[in-house]
Amino acid sequence: MSELRELGELREEALSFALSERRAQFRDAAGLPEESRLLQRLREHPLAASRDGLAQACELLGEALASDPPKPGRVSRLSGLRELLVRARAQSLEPGAWQELLDAQLRPSVEMHGDAGLHGVQPIRAVERELGRSRSRGERADLEAALAAAVRESDGARTGAWEAGASALSELELGEPIDAAAALHARGWASHEGTSAGAAEIESACERLLVRTEAIAGDLGAWLLERHTGARPFPGDAERHDVMHLIRAPRCSPAFPRGEMLRTCRRWAEAWPLDLDAKRAIRLDEEPRPLAREGACAVPIDPPDSVRVQLFPEEGPWALTQLLSALGAAQLFAGPPGNAPPEDLLCHDPALPIASGAIFAGLALDDGFRRRCAKVELSVDDARALAVAHLFEARIAAAQTLASLEALRSGLGARTASLHRELFARASLTALPSGLALRDLDLFLSPWAELRGLALAARTRSHLRERFDEDWWRNPCALQPLRSLWMRGGRSTVPELWNELAPGEATSIDALVSELSLACT
Repeated sequence: MSELRELGELREEALSFALSERRAQFRDAAGLPEESRLLQRLREHPLAASRDGLAQACELLGEALASDPPKPGRVSRLSGLRELLVRARAQSLEPGAWQELLDAQLRPSVEMHGDAGLHGVQPIRAVERELGRSRSRGERADLEAALAAAVRESDGARTGAWEAGASALSELELGEPIDAAAALHARGWASHEGTSAGAAEIESACERLLVRTEAIAGDLGAWLLERHTGARPFPGDAERHDVMHLIRAPRCSPAFPRGEMLRTCRRWAEAWPLDLDAKRAIRLDEEPRPLAREGACAVPIDPPDSVRVQLFPEEGPWALTQLLSALGAAQLFAGPPGNAPPEDLLCHDPALPIASGAIFAGLALDDGFRRRCAKVELSVDDARALAVAHLFEARIAAAQTLASLEALRSGLGARTASLHRELFARASLTALPSGLALRDLDLFLSPWAELRGLALAARTRSHLRERFDEDWWRNPCALQPLRSLWMRGGRSTVPELWNELAPGEATSIDALVSELSLACT
């Protein structure tokens, strides 16, 4: 692309590194052996992981922002490239720690309390797949205690990776790490005043989501949690594994058989009609390997021509939402034309794949979709349980965002761990084990990207309902605005897409809050 030619070798190497990372990401998700270690990938792309490379991208982005008027497409692409490079830089500063965190997921390290060798020591990933699905509360409690003890063993590597990431964020020269992390999301959010959201605005949005959904969580959520698990909501005896059980395996799970998941999706897509394979660009891997991740995810191996969807087949509505989400994200990765700039294919705002996936995932909450496509009739209480599970997931993401911001201020330590446990209890009505208090915190605020994506998806579904009625997912005309989103890939920003849906309306977490509240009534 002519306007980005000044990046030259840096741009080419960075995008090559991105492709190697995507291949590694897919193999990890699928439970396949590594083709290359992180250190090797970094050594093969020294410029992409260097301080000079990151400084060059930051300088060009600064110039693009200062131009009059700035070109939105160029700013977005350079922003995506900067985010790619700062992540590579963080890994290069402490590759051993980052690799250890990856290895720890797959290494047998979880020993069940009182286990006399019947099951042996299991990998963290295998235990996590079973944790929420066991019907025995006592078994879940034992699994979670053993999991927390194993996860705590990696806290040293976690701290090393965090400090390296904070150093990389400081190299952006955007102030403290917390300000730099918030700035990485500037192209994807705006405050009500129209300015880019900083840490204070992110905190305000997360707090607003928690406050405005507090009554539903404390009333309906608490009742359903106790009904499904027998545990009294916090400060009672409810623990994290209880809310995970409500989310992963509610009572209605047998109504969603494992073998029907893909058939449900194809039944719907063929009637819409939507090409789920995107002319064979999207391929599904559903081999249940022992070290595969639970749920489903889409990974752009060589977009737009090769996108892989990894699925670990399980029963239940959560598994269906995961598959729908992965198929929606895959459409975004496969949507742009083959001659699109590489940044449009590989440097998305992380909220965009989440939004594209969540537009489809939300169909599992739709009575009409469940009846027509999944062939499932649910009672009122079971339907509300699905909505409450979605509510808890959003509230947990808000808690993780707030705790991650505190970690960016003061580092990983006892204060941050204590705050996260308090926020988690408030969000989910369950207690978070101390050994898991630091694991889900993220330097680059991935939980905030998740909330932004969910909010955009909620606003998109509202728009589609207004234009095409409640069963928009059956109306072929509704495909056109979605194809318009997919074909632009990573070029668009959330405010740009939001403005197309509702001209003059500021991006807001309130769209997600309203949808969650309505679904739970």
